[in-house]
Amino acid sequence: MGRVSIEDRERPGWDVIEAAVAAAEERLEDRLASAYAIGSLAHGGFAPTVSDVDLALLTGEPVEDIGPILEEIRDEVAGTWELGDRLSIFHAPWVEFGDPPEGARFPPIDRFDLVRYGVLVGGTDLRAAHATLPGTEEIRTHAVESALRRVTPERLDADLGQLAAGGVSVLDATKTVLWPIRMQHVCDIGQATGNADAVAHYRSLPDARHGALAQDALGWRDLRAIPDPADALARIDGEIRDLHVEVFRRLGARAEIPRRDELIERADQLSAAM
Repeated sequence: MGRVSIEDRERPGWDVIEAAVAAAEERLEDRLASAYAIGSLAHGGFAPTVSDVDLALLTGEPVEDIGPILEEIRDEVAGTWELGDRLSIFHAPWVEFGDPPEGARFPPIDRFDLVRYGVLVGGTDLRAAHATLPGTEEIRTHAVESALRRVTPERLDADLGQLAAGGVSVLDATKTVLWPIRMQHVCDIGQATGNADAVAHYRSLPDARHGALAQDALGWRDLRAIPDPADALARIDGEIRDLHVEVFRRLGARAEIPRRDELIERADQLSAAM
């Protein structure tokens, strides 16, 4: 394994990484060229209560049956390890790393994360030979397209309903609040970001209206349970729509942001539904 040290809070995540890499090596054999831990385990900020365990698997050439193989790995790890159900696998062949083919799973923000922060956990580090950093425009485009798919008045209402029905879990509450905060930061800096940096960046914006909620949501990530779930739900319900409106309009006002007119239109739809 390529890491130097493990904090106690990170150990369950690294256990999942080690198990998943072993399962991948068993199934892919010499087709697996490189394996990396990415995400918060690699660049910092891992919180066992809420963080995904992100693993990148790179093959030398395309593997036709990669989908079923990855499902087997996920099922094996999920049934064995404490955080096994949080395993998220990104994959692509090295020969098409810069433009992953259909069937691969490696969005530009995660490819950036691998190139800059990935920790080699299996195989050979081939970044120098094959990895190129995605550009800012590609990263912003993917972030905006994800937002337009994900954020609608109906989807936000459904997310809030799920949050209430689930008892305001730390996982659901923090992801709901911090998603638009991270989108703002990704679009502003054009690269991978962590939650703490994203919240600090958002709170530094002169027109940010929801800094207190963002800061509290960041703190919730380190807890096993939110101290006052009813209050948290009321605050999220009262602010999350306007938080998205604020972020979408701020980004839509900038000429370099792709699909800016659609962001402004979506902000208007969200505002009308408030």
